[in-house]
Amino acid sequence: MPTPNLGLPQLAADQAQKHVTVNEALLGLDALVQLAVLDRDLAAPPGSPAQGARYLVAASPTGAWAGHADHIAAWLDGAWRFFIPGAGWLAWVTDEAALLAWNGSAWVDALAAVSAIQNLPLLGILTTADATNRLAVKSDGVLLSHDDVTPGSGDMRVTLNKSAAAKDAGFTFQDAFSTRALVGLLGDNDFVIKVSPDGSVFYTAISIDKDTGHVGLGGATADANNALIVKGTAFLFDRETDDVRFTFNKAAAGDDVALTFQTNYSARALVGLLGDDHFTFKVSPDGSTYFTGFVLDKDSGQFKMPLAPKFSAYTNFDNYIAANAWTKVQFNNADSNDQSAFNGSNNNFTAPFAGNYVLGFSLRFKANATVPTKVIATLYKNGAELGRGRAVSGAPVDDVTTYNLTVLTPLAANDVIDVRVNFATNDGYIESDQSHFWGHYVP
Repeated sequence: MPTPNLGLPQLAADQAQKHVTVNEALLGLDALVQLAVLDRDLAAPPGSPAQGARYLVAASPTGAWAGHADHIAAWLDGAWRFFIPGAGWLAWVTDEAALLAWNGSAWVDALAAVSAIQNLPLLGILTTADATNRLAVKSDGVLLSHDDVTPGSGDMRVTLNKSAAAKDAGFTFQDAFSTRALVGLLGDNDFVIKVSPDGSVFYTAISIDKDTGHVGLGGATADANNALIVKGTAFLFDRETDDVRFTFNKAAAGDDVALTFQTNYSARALVGLLGDDHFTFKVSPDGSTYFTGFVLDKDSGQFKMPLAPKFSAYTNFDNYIAANAWTKVQFNNADSNDQSAFNGSNNNFTAPFAGNYVLGFSLRFKANATVPTKVIATLYKNGAELGRGRAVSGAPVDDVTTYNLTVLTPLAANDVIDVRVNFATNDGYIESDQSHFWGHYVP
């Protein structure tokens, strides 16, 4: 009766020629133990097999192998012996360098279960995995390549998934197991890079807003309004070759492209192309009301100060000047009057703010009867002579003598300037349309 697993013959009681049975059993053991076959693709016996050569018989066998598909064929003592595999038997296929297993109906890849490892609780490679790090690897490098075997799509992605926005999904970079950098979705769904000098204090280097793609640098948190936010005390932009340029582009002339300067996030100055293509500088006391400091005209390069007071006034009637009395010339019209600093009703100019001003006048004399023996013209400030020069003549010539004076003088805010004349001995007129009073702020 053969053995139940390998089917080897057993000795019977009082059996003669026991060596025959023993030798047959030894040949069977030699054929099956440490089973290594030469081939598994032959359906017909090879022509000159070596003693002990073993094969897995392929499907639809012929010749001496007929009827032995999937059996183990061993050439022993000049004849083929066949062994029926049992479930779990292993065979090494020499010409393929493959390990096969008999599953009860077919020879299959014995390592298939290993190549499709599923649901392992822990995996450590050259190190020990633990409950926190269920996959642990010690290596100088880890390669994750695209699938060119199946083949795959050619892509290669590593996916990190978290359960909720408030959780972390990221990479941790350590030095001697002390964290120095964190990269990923850390506590929310914005992408963040953080660094640390000691593994306990962390500084946000870069944040990218998930909704807009806007970027924050140097600890600034990206938001929906600003495409780039940078925190710092100093910034250096160095040349790559020779030049360094910053370009600010807008869609249309009516849009803004500018730099905004703020105090505690409230704007105090705007510099750029503001609502047109002229270069403009505006300031604000509160972030809502703005004053234009200056404008550079895009077509001419001219420097303009819209808020700097300047005026040119004239009188449209002959001003009667009584003899021997200081009389204000009644300039009642203006050719120009920026900031409305000239008052035609009061015939004077009021400095809107302190600074240096250029002021001047040109007065044409007109006779009434006998001309004055002397004429004096000057500027008054706040009801008193300014004291920065006079225009003076002896007896004037009717419709010829003209009195001109120009001064550069400092004024305080709300100082009032007017023009006054004094005719000695006889009266006369300051002629209309030929007499002018003008002035402007000097920055």
